[in-house]
Amino acid sequence: MSASPQVSLLIPTHNNARTVAETIASCIGQTFRDLEILISDEASTDGTREILHKLAATDPRLRVMTSDENSGPLRAWRKLLYEARGEYCTWVWSDDLLLPRYVEVLRGALVQNPTHWLAGCNAYRYYYSADPNLPVPPATLDPPDPSWGLLNERYATATIKGDAYALGIFAKVYPVTQMCNLFRTAAVKQVFDNYIQLENPFGFDYARMAYGNDVAFLSEMGLRSGELVQVGDPLVVARSTPNSLTERLIKKDRWQYWLQYTWAFYYGWSKCRALSPRMNTLINLALDRVHFCNIPYGVKNGRWPRYRNPFRAARALGFILRHDRHFKKDAGPDTMEAYLARH
Repeated sequence: MSASPQVSLLIPTHNNARTVAETIASCIGQTFRDLEILISDEASTDGTREILHKLAATDPRLRVMTSDENSGPLRAWRKLLYEARGEYCTWVWSDDLLLPRYVEVLRGALVQNPTHWLAGCNAYRYYYSADPNLPVPPATLDPPDPSWGLLNERYATATIKGDAYALGIFAKVYPVTQMCNLFRTAAVKQVFDNYIQLENPFGFDYARMAYGNDVAFLSEMGLRSGELVQVGDPLVVARSTPNSLTERLIKKDRWQYWLQYTWAFYYGWSKCRALSPRMNTLINLALDRVHFCNIPYGVKNGRWPRYRNPFRAARALGFILRHDRHFKKDAGPDTMEAYLARH
């Protein structure tokens, strides 16, 4: 392994014995070879560590760190970031997979655009059984399984402005997971710590329940980049069980899930007000949706909504119906830019 690898793939693990070996194999199988695979395991008790140490003995590009303390997801991700030696990096969740050309394509976009801070892509998505006694069927990556769905609806490859990218995350045009992006490591270190914990009036612990940290972080990265490339091809496979932490929260309290994400947009965009002349449009969109989500969240949880303006809530619903990809299936890079240009 190079003393200074070009790319660092950062894998946090905690009790992922069913899937982590295949995740690591997808990193080892990248067509771009000058990389390190840095893995940090916190407090696993299911055999994950034994798998990691066994695999590390087979490839010098693998480095394994362990801790008996579970520090929570954000601090685990941060630990990996500050151990990374590559010029470029990304996090790879330990039940997900990278297609073989992931690093080659996204690193290529960053090399061709030296002022860009990140380059992104779409992803495939599918579910595997939640039964811990059942093995996870191996995935075929080259070529990808034609039965897999897409994490986001198809969109065209485009070079877009940072504020249009932030709006595209908000409108579900682009994926919100960090793994769908390759970053310049030095740039990430400038931004990541801003979003470990997000101040909020609802009592949400963003450091432990990391729903929304990603959209605030990605937005600032895009805004500071100025422009970035989003590749329409899926280069990632996002896998989960039907009762994952995210799925359980959505089933238990969908409005808390959406409110956490919406507040993260509002919080992050408010911190970035000076980064684009169009930020007021974005901030007002996020605040409208805070009002939209906070009303049903408050009713469901017996709390008087602090943000309850019905006109703002109605305006948020109007944006969702006319511009959000949940409903507007032809929303894409062009429509995001067109919306910002009109407002």
